[in-house]
Amino acid sequence: MDIEGVEKKLREAQFFLNKMIKHERWTFVVFGDKDYFDFYLSAFLNPGRTVDYRLRHEQEEIYPTWRTGWDATLTQAQQGLIKFMVDDRNVEVHRSGSSRRPGTVNIELGAGTHQLKSATVTVAIPPGVPSGIHMQVPTYNFTIDGTERKVTEACGEYLALLKQMVAKFKADLS
Repeated sequence: MDIEGVEKKLREAQFFLNKMIKHERWTFVVFGDKDYFDFYLSAFLNPGRTVDYRLRHEQEEIYPTWRTGWDATLTQAQQGLIKFMVDDRNVEVHRSGSSRRPGTVNIELGAGTHQLKSATVTVAIPPGVPSGIHMQVPTYNFTIDGTERKVTEACGEYLALLKQMVAKFKADLS
C-alpha cells in the first residue's frame, strides 16, 4: 500500500511545528514579527488536516471504517484535541483565522548568567537593587475543552496522534 503522500504531509506538518517552536524560542530575546507564528500555525494546520482527507480519498474502501475503530481507542481528551484542531483549521482557512490567543508572561532574571532557550543572558545588578530584570515575553495559547494549552504543545500532541494513526493504519493493512 502506497501512502507516501500522506507521510509527506506528516513531514510537512512537522516542518512547520518546528518553525513555530523556533519562533517561540526566539521571542524570548528578540521580538520579531508576530505574524510569523500565525503563518507557521496556518501552515501546520493544513497538512495535519490533509492526512485524514488523503486517507479518506486514497483508501476510501477501507479507511472510513478503520478510522471509526481507531477513534474508539482514543481517550476523550485525544478525541477532543483532534476535533479542536480540525475545527481550528476550518476557522483559519474559511473564516477569521485561528482561535489562538497571543498573550504575555512575565519572567524575572536575577543577577547572573541565564541560559534561555534561544540565548545566554548575563544580568548585572548594582549593589542595593533588590531584584533582577523583568521581561514580558509573548505566548500563544488555545483553550481546548476549557483548558488553556500552549499552542506548540497542543500541536505537537496532535501531530503525534496523526503519526500514531498512520503507523497503525499501515501496520493493520500490511
